[in-house]
Amino acid sequence: MNNRSFKTKEEKARIVMEMLSSTETIAEISRKYNTAVSLLYKWRDSFIEGGTVALEPGRSSEYEKSRKEINDLKKIIGELTVANETLKKTQLMRKGGRQ
Repeated sequence: MNNRSFKTKEEKARIVMEMLSSTETIAEISRKYNTAVSLLYKWRDSFIEGGTVALEPGRSSEYEKSRKEINDLKKIIGELTVANETLKKTQLMRKGGRQ
């Protein structure tokens, strides 16, 4: 049977935060969570790297990307609506109708 215990990303983040803020040594935290010291350092480095990437200037958040996509789609809808209305008017004029 495998003695490994798999941690969720939330558990890993909580353990890393404990590592960064605790007075306990890494070895103590390692024993507490039955996790290798090398793995704890790997999690910590990944956690810190992810945080620094999020702080890079000019990096768009998911919200900003979504807002841009929504605005682009609204523009396309507007253009299609104008084209559709123009087409309807053209067809009415060919049939001799008025607006």
